[in-house]
Amino acid sequence: MRVKTILISIALTLSLTHCASYDFSRRVVKQGNMLPIKTVNRLKIGLSKNDTAMLLGTSLLSPVFNNNRWDYAYTFRKGNGPLLIKRLTLYFSHDRLVRIERKP
Repeated sequence: MRVKTILISIALTLSLTHCASYDFSRRVVKQGNMLPIKTVNRLKIGLSKNDTAMLLGTSLLSPVFNNNRWDYAYTFRKGNGPLLIKRLTLYFSHDRLVRIERKP
């Protein structure tokens, strides 16, 4: 019984010290659509919705009220560093791309 208690204590101590040594400041968090600049630069006014979807993929933010607006968002944060947000909004009319908005 005494040996079992000592082994459990040692295992608990080692597991807790391992958690304390984890460095959360080096953790990288990426979310959303990561769109390479080369791909975004290939967008042209007049592209069809199908061609645009094949080029960029579908947006993670699905349009609920307006199917003529597609929003792409990407966030990046390393540890406790600043949050980087990039947004791309595409507007369509009659299934053709009519406007592109980039927000850094």
